[in-house]
Amino acid sequence: GWSQKDRVALWVAYPLCKLDTNGSAGRTNAWAMDPLLGDNSAAPFGGYCGDYARGHQLPSADRQCCYDANAQTFYGTNMTPQLNAHNEGIWSSLENKVRNIANSSDTTYVVTGVVVSASGKKEKDSYGNSVTVPDAYFKVLLRYSKSSTLGQWNAAAFYLEHRSYSESLGKEHSMSVDELEKKTGFDFFVNLPAKVGADQAAKIEATDPANVALWW
Repeated sequence: GWSQKDRVALWVAYPLCKLDTNGSAGRTNAWAMDPLLGDNSAAPFGGYCGDYARGHQLPSADRQCCYDANAQTFYGTNMTPQLNAHNEGIWSSLENKVRNIANSSDTTYVVTGVVVSASGKKEKDSYGNSVTVPDAYFKVLLRYSKSSTLGQWNAAAFYLEHRSYSESLGKEHSMSVDELEKKTGFDFFVNLPAKVGADQAAKIEATDPANVALWW
């Protein structure tokens, strides 16, 4: 969900399973403009100034199946100016959690995104374009496991302010999909009602993941 005004993706949606994470592509570092947008993409080549990393929304470690898939995670459309302490700290812990969950399921559908509506901070990319610094980051997960004793479909959301955290990732950083939808204005997993029925989909999205053992 690309925002040309902000030059960041407001959300990136992707499936995740063992096939994606257990390959040997490695980290390609193939920094590039997104070929679909050309000069309208963000330019990630030299990174950002100050304490900001080139933060992946779809992590490099989530696309290890082949070189091309990993290289696409280094497009400018997948980057945001993310504080190093956030990117290498609590956000990295969340990314690892998501991979562990995906590796124990058949497929986990992930939406990673940012909140920029109230942000007054700007950074410059390698070509001098103005890029909005996010106020917050989120991940939303829809886990499908055919053999799960907790139900085939389970959902969880995580919301993190864009700052340095002294505490570890915990239940207090999680919420239901419904709650995150209210915070962001996005409607996640719009195809779920057709798959499981409207009532069951509403129940899945309303469940607080802090009370579901599989997330912890």
